[in-house]
Amino acid sequence: MKKIILIAAIALFLGCNKKEEKKHPHDHSHTMESEAVYKDPKNPLNKLTYASNLDFSCNMDISKYGVSDTVTYKGKLYGFCSGVCKEDFVKNADEYLAKNKK
Repeated sequence: MKKIILIAAIALFLGCNKKEEKKHPHDHSHTMESEAVYKDPKNPLNKLTYASNLDFSCNMDISKYGVSDTVTYKGKLYGFCSGVCKEDFVKNADEYLAKNKK
């Protein structure tokens, strides 16, 4: 009986110690730490200057992870990690900008 309790305790400890990935808030194929969105130096979108280093839709740091889509809104260029985030931003742009105003 003691062996079973010890094995269960070890399994529980090991199961709880797993590093949990920070999941992307939208239905994307990547996590925020995933190599799939690393900053590719060959991507011309990563060379542009954006109004913010933040993808306002998912709060991903585009200066770190790179840009896959852009939109110009009220004369400013914004970068996004994906088309999903861009579409979400466009639907609620004023709300996202107000929430992230410096």
